[in-house]
Amino acid sequence: MFKLTFNILTTIFLSIGLSAQAMAWEQHALSTSHTGSSTPHYGGNNAPLVLSSSHIQVATPNASGIAVWNSINDGITWSSETLSTNKQFTNTYLASINTALGWGETQQPTMFHRNISFGSWSAASAVWPLANWNIMDVSTSTAGDIIVLVTTPSHHKLVEGQLFILYGNAQGWSRAIPVSSQHSLVGDAKIVAHPSGLLSIAWSQRNQNTWQILTRYSYDQATWSSPLTIVESIAAPYFQEAGVQIAADALNENEVALAYTGWSMKAHSQLWSKAFDVLSGITTQAAALLPDAGYMVHQPSLVTLAKDTWAVAWQQTIGVDSEIFVAQHQAGGTWTNAVNVSMDPMHMDRDPHVALGSSKTLNIAFTRRIQADIQEVYIFTEGDINDSSLDTDGDGIPNSQEQGFDLDHDGIDDAHSARIATWMAKDGRYALIVQGSGELRRVQAPSLKNANIEQPSFYETSSNLFSFQIHALSQGETTQIHVVTPHRLTADTTWLKLNPNAQWSDSEKNTVFLDNTGTGLIIYLTDGGTGDEDGIADGIIIDPAVLATPKVDSSNTSTDNTNVQISQAEKPCLAPTSQNPWGLLMLSIILAGITLNKRSSLLSDEKK
Repeated sequence: MFKLTFNILTTIFLSIGLSAQAMAWEQHALSTSHTGSSTPHYGGNNAPLVLSSSHIQVATPNASGIAVWNSINDGITWSSETLSTNKQFTNTYLASINTALGWGETQQPTMFHRNISFGSWSAASAVWPLANWNIMDVSTSTAGDIIVLVTTPSHHKLVEGQLFILYGNAQGWSRAIPVSSQHSLVGDAKIVAHPSGLLSIAWSQRNQNTWQILTRYSYDQATWSSPLTIVESIAAPYFQEAGVQIAADALNENEVALAYTGWSMKAHSQLWSKAFDVLSGITTQAAALLPDAGYMVHQPSLVTLAKDTWAVAWQQTIGVDSEIFVAQHQAGGTWTNAVNVSMDPMHMDRDPHVALGSSKTLNIAFTRRIQADIQEVYIFTEGDINDSSLDTDGDGIPNSQEQGFDLDHDGIDDAHSARIATWMAKDGRYALIVQGSGELRRVQAPSLKNANIEQPSFYETSSNLFSFQIHALSQGETTQIHVVTPHRLTADTTWLKLNPNAQWSDSEKNTVFLDNTGTGLIIYLTDGGTGDEDGIADGIIIDPAVLATPKVDSSNTSTDNTNVQISQAEKPCLAPTSQNPWGLLMLSIILAGITLNKRSSLLSDEKK
């Protein structure tokens, strides 16, 4: 079988159009709880959520200090570790995959670094030089330093005091450099690290009875430009302690996308967004009120997606509930409709942190209040802004397609079981059922035409392309999947593979069997082996294929003689899993018998 790594395989399949199908929103609850706030004073931007091309990290305080949750497969499975500390932190910030900051109401901030060679975390020796200052935002520089925006203590004030910036690494902390005027009253502040190495900051500041948003930039982290006013006047009630909350991210070398809260009728906050040039302060995308955002909006978070395109997530109070929404700014200046990603209005969701996933999906981490502001858990959710549907079990098929069905007869609604995916096509209902170990993910069924895939030359196809992954397997484990169709299949129906080079192959015909109803196939797949297109024993099987029959051609008449029919009672015996080695032996005996029968038949023909 043709082997490629997962990244190359993913790139090829994206190029042939499988990414055209939008992804429904799914959630993963990280099984940890903590007390108190999980974010800096007025929320955060991307932290505590950090993503790279193949890695997701979420950090949260727990009873032992700080829990760091990791996923290397888009949030499907998670592992966790605890940073070594004897302190009780209430706030965490991931500055990068290998750098974190933790602090509490009574604890001085502590910097943590991850040793890449050993994969372990340890506290840096650097001692925090300030006392009781409020941390507003954290980031990292291109040199790897951790950057922190702080304000002076604000006892008995409605908003914070003067804004300062300082840098830290394993060797120590710099002195705090003032970046706002001495008598400013800061509401919120954000650091923006540009790809070019330019560093800019934006902050909201009270100006008598209204608010402003200002910005400054630096090329050397020491010399700062003069402040520029980006938003001149924002209405806000005097009694609003949080001030104007903001979120920001770099669009390119000099531009920044900005989101900020404003007020209507001096009582209810709304959400606005714009873009501007850091060097000149000139607006490059006019300020717009986000559609469907409504009132009582808090904690905006923003991430850049592409040129002139960004997404904003926010917390919104609806009645007695608090829910999380997200919308996307398009290159033409328009906005998509807002999508509610909370999925459960019975809980209090807050403090969203949005980032861009490796598969071009949006990833959002937020906290969910469990017991009257005593305990919270982190929720990780991902999906496509163009698909507002929900996918509770995370198999890739929306609830609307699966709800109300139990095609595998396990007593669980198919919308809540990742061991089955079912959907309605033009010609009837299809299903994929895992009958061994594993769970389904990324299930898609595009037509060959819509996926820009050519029909096989020597086969007739009788279905759309089945594209899916099976996760939660042991390394090298074999499992089986049942493909259920609305039609009766012929004895020569095969599972025709689409290889990473976009060529068809009947390489798995010896592990494909017609089921006892004649309307489906039982297919045996092995992680890193038969049926796994990435060829890596990593606990994940990737299997794009289509149902097909050979065309009437003398050169192909014997291609599927190995297909046999098995009954439901025989299936467990034939399953070649690590828990059932006799199944592998019996399958080998059956296949060997078929081969001997073929050879005997050929010898008999030769004698005649």
